[in-house]
Amino acid sequence: MAGDPFEKCRKVQTLRFLALALALAASWVFLAAPPVQGQDAMRPAAIVNDEVISVLDLAQRLRIAIVSSGLEDTQETRNRLTRPVLRQLIDEKLQLQEAARLDISVEPEQLEAAIAEIASRNNMNVDQFTALLQRSGILRDYFENQIRAQISWNQVISRRLLPTIQISDEEVDAVIDQQAELDGQTQSRVKEIFLDFDSPEEESQVRATAERLVEQLRGGADFAAVARQFSQSATASLGGDLGWILEGELPDEVDAQVKQLSTGRLAGPIRSTGGYYIIAVIDRRQVQAGGETRLRLMQLQFPAPPGQESVMAAEAARASAEIVSCAQAETLPDRVAFPVSVAADDVALSQLPEGIRTVVADLPVGKPSEPIVGQGGVIVLLVCLRETDEVSREEIERTLERERMDLLARRYLRDLRRDANIEIRI
Repeated sequence: MAGDPFEKCRKVQTLRFLALALALAASWVFLAAPPVQGQDAMRPAAIVNDEVISVLDLAQRLRIAIVSSGLEDTQETRNRLTRPVLRQLIDEKLQLQEAARLDISVEPEQLEAAIAEIASRNNMNVDQFTALLQRSGILRDYFENQIRAQISWNQVISRRLLPTIQISDEEVDAVIDQQAELDGQTQSRVKEIFLDFDSPEEESQVRATAERLVEQLRGGADFAAVARQFSQSATASLGGDLGWILEGELPDEVDAQVKQLSTGRLAGPIRSTGGYYIIAVIDRRQVQAGGETRLRLMQLQFPAPPGQESVMAAEAARASAEIVSCAQAETLPDRVAFPVSVAADDVALSQLPEGIRTVVADLPVGKPSEPIVGQGGVIVLLVCLRETDEVSREEIERTLERERMDLLARRYLRDLRRDANIEIRI
């Protein structure tokens, strides 16, 4: 097999905690919940195969979840989040127990390296990052516990599952053929939060949690941060990012909502088999069977005072009318009497905002677009270079490996949960 699908997994886990650190850095508030003290702190919240998850464990994880997700810290929020957060702690306990059974442990150097990388990416040293946690009411030991569980689980998956994954040439060929058949169809970039329930008794509680999360998301909470902390899907570590989805790839009830949503909107809770979904449509694009189109895109920027944008649009149209190349466009600031700036960058067509993508998708190389009026000014776009990056067989193989790995890991954890002796005490 080509590449290491777990390299991405390891980077994703680092980014997950990096997102937490950034959220903490932006929040200087202390959580309003009173500290758990004395004997009550060590009272069991749950027992998993004779190992205790304490009330203090739960309280600390609630602190991490609320601060990192940017949720409003109220007693109602804590009450709603207690069950899903406890479920995550139970899953992590099962993962750590399975790692111990396989004689897998996280070395202190691994843990320190992970924390040092998180701190470094936030322009801090480890001591500064530890102080940041303390200011947010989070003990470093409990932050480390979450990292330790995920590193351990990655190692379990690497040992037990990765050797079983074999991608055949026929599977890669099938993907290439499918891409050719789908050329021109619309894809949606979708993010998800999935909250599952194991019994009818849990359903009303899970739905109430989902409704609360939807309320917080519509109030401005970051979707990716909420997904990382609360989603029980394999996409949680990716901030809920499902990637580019075609019609029919999601459960029918979810697919119907995706088709109705406009870009940038969210929907939920949506009841599906075994749980509730919250979804957001981030973008849309047309399938390109030949690979990803990349552009060298030049932007001519014409600033304008408020209310004068239409006047500047006419000036921009006249100034750019004779342009026939990007080289000529670069000299425009020297040939006009009003301010204009020039910027160029290499971008993937699929990553551009939908409105810009529509303008430049079929724009001939070197020909300026019609002026685009925005707040504070006008822009004219030119495509300086257009080329297609062919998707290699190795990239397709790595994608199939990751998908197979995610599916097997979900089944693995489900089996551990099914076979465990779990007792909830709160």
